[in-house]
Amino acid sequence: MSVTAVESKSAAGHPDTESGVRECLHCHLPFHSTPRRRDFCCSGCQFVHGLINDHGLEKYYDLQDGKGQPVPSLVFQPRDYGWLEELVTEAETGKETAALVLDLQGISCIGCVWLIEQLFEQWPGALGVSINSSLGQIRLRWTAGECDVTGFAKKLQEFGYLLAPAVKRENRESRLLVRRMGITAALAMNCMLFTVPFYFGMDPGYEYAPLFSLVTFLLATASLVYGGSYFIKRSVQSLRRGIIHIDLPISIGVVAAYAGSTFAWWRHDHSFIYFDFVTVFIFLMLVGRWTQQLAIERNRNYLLGLQNQRQEVRLVIPGEEEGKRRKLPVTEVRGGMRYLVEPGQFIPVASELLSAEAVFGLEWINGESEPRNCRRSHRVPAGAVHLGAGAIELRADEDWADSLLASLLAMDVRETPRHPLLERIIKTYLLVVLAVAAAGFGAWFWATGNSLTALQVMISVLVVSCPCAIGVAWPLVDELAVSRLRKKGVFVRDQSLWGRLGRVRKIIFDKTGTLTLENLALANPAVMDRLNGHQRRVLLTMVQSTLHPVSRCLREILLANGVRPLDDDSQSAAARETVGTGLEMETGGDVWRLGRPDWQTPLTAPDAGHQGDCLFTLNGKTLAAFRFAEDIRADARSEISRWLGKGWSIFILSGDRKAKVAKMADHLGLARDHCHGELSPVDKADWIKANDRDDTLMIGDGANDSLAFDATWCRGTPAVDRGLLEQKSDFYFLGRGLNGIRHLFETAEDRGKTLTRVFLFTIAYNVFAVTLCLAGLMNPLVAAVIMPLSSIISISSVMMQSRWRESRRRRAEPLPGTPLEPEWYPQT
Repeated sequence: MSVTAVESKSAAGHPDTESGVRECLHCHLPFHSTPRRRDFCCSGCQFVHGLINDHGLEKYYDLQDGKGQPVPSLVFQPRDYGWLEELVTEAETGKETAALVLDLQGISCIGCVWLIEQLFEQWPGALGVSINSSLGQIRLRWTAGECDVTGFAKKLQEFGYLLAPAVKRENRESRLLVRRMGITAALAMNCMLFTVPFYFGMDPGYEYAPLFSLVTFLLATASLVYGGSYFIKRSVQSLRRGIIHIDLPISIGVVAAYAGSTFAWWRHDHSFIYFDFVTVFIFLMLVGRWTQQLAIERNRNYLLGLQNQRQEVRLVIPGEEEGKRRKLPVTEVRGGMRYLVEPGQFIPVASELLSAEAVFGLEWINGESEPRNCRRSHRVPAGAVHLGAGAIELRADEDWADSLLASLLAMDVRETPRHPLLERIIKTYLLVVLAVAAAGFGAWFWATGNSLTALQVMISVLVVSCPCAIGVAWPLVDELAVSRLRKKGVFVRDQSLWGRLGRVRKIIFDKTGTLTLENLALANPAVMDRLNGHQRRVLLTMVQSTLHPVSRCLREILLANGVRPLDDDSQSAAARETVGTGLEMETGGDVWRLGRPDWQTPLTAPDAGHQGDCLFTLNGKTLAAFRFAEDIRADARSEISRWLGKGWSIFILSGDRKAKVAKMADHLGLARDHCHGELSPVDKADWIKANDRDDTLMIGDGANDSLAFDATWCRGTPAVDRGLLEQKSDFYFLGRGLNGIRHLFETAEDRGKTLTRVFLFTIAYNVFAVTLCLAGLMNPLVAAVIMPLSSIISISSVMMQSRWRESRRRRAEPLPGTPLEPEWYPQT
């Protein structure tokens, strides 16, 4: 069996020559195949595909809705589930049947729902499971004491789904919109039911005609109060802030139609009663607004909620028994406190290390790609992640409220940005409509001397000029754009992003984890072929529970290729870690080591093939010498070249060393004065504030990018499992490339062109309809016909344009073959 790396690379740093474009067997996305990875785009997809087949869940692929998403590397990484054990204990206390609601990340189709249900139904002690895919939550029911819920959570993680404490809540506005839609739909149907007899010639003198008119008046009033008030309140709120919103013309049209119809009803003149128009129009506008909001909320709920501030540490009090140490939320840590941090947890505040030694990852907090070894009395910065095995003890040097991490984790509240062009268009539209309506009233009053007829003309102009077509088409365009991007692995979280993207001319990247992939890559994957099956199992057992970047890389490779750790009865001792040096494990009298070359004492001198960053030995004899490299995203150079070709400016702001940033700049073809290293989080934010002209897009992945996110015009992230930047970002994207950013801009451009055509159609429709009004040919029946007709035409136009543009984009899409070669450069 041949074991492959995350991306297969030859010693020269290029993909194997035998290649082609294939479709991943798991996510069905096209990828550049190599002899070492022919069928899968990444290790995650290869690993999960194997699990699905091993568990007999192949039906998942039949239920999969088109192309899926690449499996993130989180399936290979150990996570702390101590929080879940506590919740399970609490749920089971004093009960025979326990239940728990948890947040769920990773649901993308009905196949995901089916797979999770099947896994839990097969789990011992399970009673039932229900999944709210729109909210991203799962409810589990089980027999108390007979179900390993934590084990189920770990199994779900292997399949690419994460569980977390329930913090997501259903959006109140969406819930109210659904309620408003349901009620206004019933009101509209009943209003039309009582209006139809008038259209078919019912004599106003008929004994039930006044009752029918009264019912339509009451139904329209109820629709205006319950449904129309949504737009009226938003219009008033916007005007108070000096903003002209699209809700304003909608509100004016609804109020004008209702007021004119009420006046006509009071005068018993059915020639301009538009009560049915009012109810149907309000319902359609609510449907459009709900559709628009639902797509965004679905993307927000795909991920877990903000989890970082839920971490707890164990307080250390001298003389207190270890088992009685109480847990303390990180937000309550104060200076001088002694506390314990478990593997994988971050250091909440700047602290002094009290344990003998420890190794920390600083990528998340300052962008340094290499772990840092610390010894007793060293000062550890807030946000450093404990990568070693076993808990470590520290003493806090500051309060949580004063720590840099607290400011980085704070969620800023942004005001909705204004769109001057849109406001000018709406203002001009309203002025023209009001002027034409007033002119029509004046002309007809001057010509006929009949104020009622003139009023009828004016009301009909205001009614038919309601932006029904664009009010329905605009949300549909947004929903199609969001759905299209979702299929490409890009998730828009903020509706206002569309109005801001058009101004972006500067793209700013973090380096580590953004331009590079999260994990190291194995630069010499062929070395794995020298290991036999037992040696690979031993190697996996050694790296299975450690968080060091080297261990993460090797664990991903081995698991993806079906390697499993040694059984518990294999007489192997747990791997021991020597901080800064490596891992050691004994099994059956043999001593296995994985670590730095200067730590090894081989029985025979290594040959040239055994030169590497990390040696794997058995009883001192070298079995494999691994070389590692930072893996630049496969399409980074080609995508950046595209943006540079458009005249855009590309920058790198990184906390990593200046030399490494300069090397990255040279590799990507960027000017060195556009690429800055050794920047603190504050330095990044200050740079953006000095250079932003409402034209910057920041792409980052760590807590050290948080302040820069607060300062930039637009913001996106490829990090989806850290619970911070994805909650701040306007969008996030999945996969191993940067082409999702290009897809975002292409979709925004297509959206703008489609809306322009819809707006032109709206103008043409209004010219036609207003002409009928000014000619005195408009009546409620004609209005009842042309309003839905305009909506149908605009919707059909949007759908056809969307399909045509998608087809054209697909034909012009660059194949993920030779132009998009994976790149890497050595890890020092």
